[in-house]
Amino acid sequence: MAKNGQTLKLEHHLFEPLIHEGLPDIVMLHGICAGAWVFPRAFIEPLLDQGYRVHTLSYRGHGESEGRDRINHWRLSDYVSDVKSILEELPEQAIVIGHSLGTAIAQILIRDNYPMAGVVLMSPVPPRGLSSISLRMLWSDPIAYQQLAIALTVGVHHVSERVGARLLFSKTEITDEVRWFFSQCCDESPWLALDLQGMPRIAPPTYDRDSMPPVLVVSGQDDRLIRPVDASEAGHFYQTDVHWVPGGSHMLMYDAASDEVSGWIGNQIKRILKQRSRTVG
Repeated sequence: MAKNGQTLKLEHHLFEPLIHEGLPDIVMLHGICAGAWVFPRAFIEPLLDQGYRVHTLSYRGHGESEGRDRINHWRLSDYVSDVKSILEELPEQAIVIGHSLGTAIAQILIRDNYPMAGVVLMSPVPPRGLSSISLRMLWSDPIAYQQLAIALTVGVHHVSERVGARLLFSKTEITDEVRWFFSQCCDESPWLALDLQGMPRIAPPTYDRDSMPPVLVVSGQDDRLIRPVDASEAGHFYQTDVHWVPGGSHMLMYDAASDEVSGWIGNQIKRILKQRSRTVG
């Protein structure tokens, strides 16, 4: 991936199933301050068991990708370009699974008519962006609003782990898992605070089920960052029922039922692909 004449090497991992089922590849897109590492093997394994090839990647400046020295310069559009560079290497259209920030990237790909076999939005950024969430948080949870602002300006390692545990993991205590998670996080581009507000619009103006890729929406019922009302907005826009995870946090990949979530996703993708093949046939 090139930027201003500079070639950046992106971290990209491929997980192969024991038995290939001829299914589209799955490409997972991570959230802010994270990287390819954020998708644990326990979340990936059920998809491999179903015969999917699974890709994880880190956007520029994240994980083991190059560009961390310029993190303050990158825009959301740069991350979209990184994802496209991976998708373009694949032999056929892929299933894109986005989490949090990754759902914004996935929706931009839908908006721009990028060819995909399907899209899964986990803990989704609403189609109109984060402006309403930011305003709500400013008034209802000013401490959380302050901490998110710190993460995007001063740096993620200045954020209160206790607030982070509450928002991301829906926990009141700082566990070893929470400490490990934040130790892996990297600083994020401050431009995202602007780019994710929804100007320009993240999602397409309207969603056409016949001409656009099928969309699944998955959300935790106890997500304290992207609330159920936000996930419901995404489900309504993309004309699909939200798959609610009882007790699920924002970080669905780390919940006790994470394998059930990815297993459900894999089965639903197969169902949708079968329905579409019948329609085309």
